[in-house]
Amino acid sequence: MKDRTQVRLNQLAVHRVGNKAKDEGVLISKELVDLRDEQLSDLLLNYFLSPFKQEEFFRFTHTSDLALNEMFAYAALIFAEPQNFHEYSIHILNHLYEQSDHPKVKSGELYVVHFSGCLMEDDIVDAVGIFKSENKDTFLTIQDEADELNVNYHFGVNLKGVDKGCMIYNTQAEDGFRVKLVDANGYDAAFWKEDFLNVTELKDTNFNTKAVLNLCKDFSEEVFAQKESKKAQVEFISRSVDYFSKSETFDLEEFTSSVIDEPETKERFMNYSQSYAEERDIEGFTDFTINKNTVKNMKRKFRNFIKLDTQIEIKFSGYNPEQSEQYVERGFDQERGMHFYKVYFYSES
Repeated sequence: MKDRTQVRLNQLAVHRVGNKAKDEGVLISKELVDLRDEQLSDLLLNYFLSPFKQEEFFRFTHTSDLALNEMFAYAALIFAEPQNFHEYSIHILNHLYEQSDHPKVKSGELYVVHFSGCLMEDDIVDAVGIFKSENKDTFLTIQDEADELNVNYHFGVNLKGVDKGCMIYNTQAEDGFRVKLVDANGYDAAFWKEDFLNVTELKDTNFNTKAVLNLCKDFSEEVFAQKESKKAQVEFISRSVDYFSKSETFDLEEFTSSVIDEPETKERFMNYSQSYAEERDIEGFTDFTINKNTVKNMKRKFRNFIKLDTQIEIKFSGYNPEQSEQYVERGFDQERGMHFYKVYFYSES
């Protein structure tokens, strides 16, 4: 969450949840956590909110009726009846335990939190946070007693990041609320996102921007690199990223004309994009606002270097198509029987 200045911890319940397949059971706390210690509240607030840096939003879903999604129902109840928060946190605990029936699911502490003062676009809303800590770290403690320093240790939760978490914002309730996720452990990803929460990614500007950039990445790797040189592949990626960096909206035909010169490759890309959308149940790639933060985050996924079998790499700085188009030439040396690259420059450092 970008702006946390107004966010407050209203209520916090901590329970223990085990693995159902191992019959570990649950441990229910009788009372809510005392949040009057300001330093403790600040530490917890940072612990809960720091992981949510991604742009993706999700929403609750259900195959037949949204109201039958357990987590959607419990969140709605907490928003409507915050005085019954502890009771509903126990329902959430039991629901999580019922889903924890895979042998790989670890036991841990469950934190159910009621927040206020969360900024969503131009609105200030409440939120329900659900977090699970599964891994314990060892911490040294140094005690000063009678001019002596005693060293001891204890096990506890590392405040650098939660293992699993979600934030449910009290907005767009009719569409399944707005939800953010974090899951640091990939071995049981389906358990948290699908079994426990049952959410689907929101098809917003972030979703559309990410989908088309992934389309370009897959096309360059599956089609472009197979038919063209690695230089042509880098140029296609550079042109694609450059288009997204400079344009405010995306149009498929305009994009294709801007980044691809050859008519045959243009047609191949249009066909590829249609198949890509149909396979992933995505509506047409056209006329949507480009999410600049998503573009920035996605850049690191693209290949902007050429790796040669002579153990030499040509790396391009950033995604400027002029670098490879104007300053790098590819050719073939008949005498050696080898391909080569010629690089132009004014000075070196």
